[in-house]
Amino acid sequence: MGIVYGPVPSRRLGMSLGIDPIPRLICTFDCVYCQLGKKRYKVHGPEEVKEPFPTPHEIADGVKEALQKYAHIDYVTFSGSGEPTLNPRLGETVEKIRKFTQTPIALITNSSLLTRPDVFDAAASCDLVLPTLDAGDQNTFIRINRPAYGFEIDTIAELIRKVACKVPIWLEVMLLQSEKYGSNATEDAIAGIIEKIRMIHPHEVNLNTCVRPPEEPVDPVPEKKLDEICSRMEAVLPGIPIVVVPRRTKSQSKLLREEEISAEILRILAVRPCTITDLTDSLGINPAEVGKYLARLAESERIGRRVHKGRLYYAVKEA
Repeated sequence: MGIVYGPVPSRRLGMSLGIDPIPRLICTFDCVYCQLGKKRYKVHGPEEVKEPFPTPHEIADGVKEALQKYAHIDYVTFSGSGEPTLNPRLGETVEKIRKFTQTPIALITNSSLLTRPDVFDAAASCDLVLPTLDAGDQNTFIRINRPAYGFEIDTIAELIRKVACKVPIWLEVMLLQSEKYGSNATEDAIAGIIEKIRMIHPHEVNLNTCVRPPEEPVDPVPEKKLDEICSRMEAVLPGIPIVVVPRRTKSQSKLLREEEISAEILRILAVRPCTITDLTDSLGINPAEVGKYLARLAESERIGRRVHKGRLYYAVKEA
């Protein structure tokens, strides 16, 4: 799949041009709610990755081509199929992209590698950082995020705080419930998360839940409970906006040529499962047309279908 994908309709970033700067499915965590399922490799750092990383030149060329093709992009976003800060030349890549566009650059990260000076500097050079913090204590962190050995939630939270002194931070808190893994939305778990938020003092907190279908047996937190948690946080965290992430974002972009549609669908589905509505928003074509391409891709066994909470999702089949 391509290094650059989308633009994808993001519930937080509008139309986001995605960058996957690492070999596919490599991460420092193996979160139970990950929509891409169990990671192929869980590593401590880039030195453990055996496959080559995309170079700054390759990434920048892909971004430049996409910016020429699409009329409306809100953010250029480092994200993708694993932890983007594993790319050891991330900071150099950000600098290269800045030379030809004023489009804001965002970084979505689990913050595990901020202990490395080069990663910290790369994060601080972005326009917006969206770090994840799903736990206020080490036990919940291990249970929900399943990090590689040696990562500590207290250290990660402190590093997020330091990044927040350099660049705007939208802290994402992914809440879930599960018979197998328990919940990070209990009274005690939320109290621990609140204390971490108080210490970090982010520019905004995004409360989220697993809307897209995860591979593991986890369930989203009901909307009513999310609202209750939001109210609880607002009451004790004055001055920090607490936002429940909306479910959908409308697209304003269009593909230029019809022959690109199948390839673009595959690029988007390689990063996240989507419904027909999600793809319609991203591609700017009507649902019937999207359905036609999905049917062809399914017949060729390049994508699969699965139902989650009564909604039909499509995802790329791994080789």
